[in-house]
Amino acid sequence: MAKHQVRSTRSRILAVLITAALLVLVLLSLGIHTPLAWWYPLELFTSFRVQYLILSAIAAGVLALLWATNYLKIRVLAIAALVIVGLNAVDVIPWYLPHPLQTAATSKLKTIRVLSFNLNTQNDRYTEVVKVVREERPDLALFIEVNQAATNSLKAGFGDDFPYSFRSPGGGLALFSRLPIRDARGDNFNGAGNHNLIATIEVERHLIQFIGTHPFVPIKRSTFQRRNLQIAALEKFVRGLSQPTILAGDLNVTPWSPYYRHFISETKLHNTRLGYGILPSWPRPATHVHFPHWIIPFVNIPIDHCLVSKDFKVANIYTGANANSDHASLVTDLILNVDR
Repeated sequence: MAKHQVRSTRSRILAVLITAALLVLVLLSLGIHTPLAWWYPLELFTSFRVQYLILSAIAAGVLALLWATNYLKIRVLAIAALVIVGLNAVDVIPWYLPHPLQTAATSKLKTIRVLSFNLNTQNDRYTEVVKVVREERPDLALFIEVNQAATNSLKAGFGDDFPYSFRSPGGGLALFSRLPIRDARGDNFNGAGNHNLIATIEVERHLIQFIGTHPFVPIKRSTFQRRNLQIAALEKFVRGLSQPTILAGDLNVTPWSPYYRHFISETKLHNTRLGYGILPSWPRPATHVHFPHWIIPFVNIPIDHCLVSKDFKVANIYTGANANSDHASLVTDLILNVDR
């Protein structure tokens, strides 16, 4: 009788703990689809969609095991766990499904390789950065969080690899290119956030618009608002473009943010990740990352992006080495559809 009471008490405690965990997960999972997701700091919690999927799948697995062993059989908890798995799966699985803009690289079509790399201002291992870039051999290499000294070090390291280059006067952005840069400028859109690097690139007698950007980190209310202002200004600018467009950089926003979704909806740009997976890009272990490295795999999120107009098809995209940055480099192979 005593053993039965102990087991009953443990089952009730376990049921309470699982119910609490599922309640938190369901609030986090549903929050992305409510007006609350636009608010600071709640918007930040939309970034961890993959983590919510994994946690809800673990919860469902634990409940299935407890059910199979007759230790805990509560139908409503089991159903709730499966619903939460579904809520998160619908926002994660599509990134792994084939997409119409995916294509295979061929020798007949010119592939444009774009590398976007936030080096971090505290990272001065430029020799490692140069090695990464030379191994990837991009046609366009965008570097973020670089000052003039860093740009000079990279230029010296690259030698003649990139005949064309431009550093924005603000925003810590620098572009190195094997393709002719016909025009380039820095533009903060009348003070709406940080500077953006805007360049016109020639690709086989066709002109394309390249935008490098790095909105503010939304860790404080003030920088959250400035990030959103910059994304809104970029949206307006992109909507006015008629040329094929590439927008790359550390956007400090994940695909599940309402700000990201609104931006994509209005600009019709295509996230080159689609069909290739989530590809989380931050954080990465580095000498200036001051929290335990074992935590990093559990908080990885995709905030570095390469977005393109429908004039491009995507032959490949992947995260590369980080060269002591807290960001992975993001490498994208694009094919310009000149007949479109």
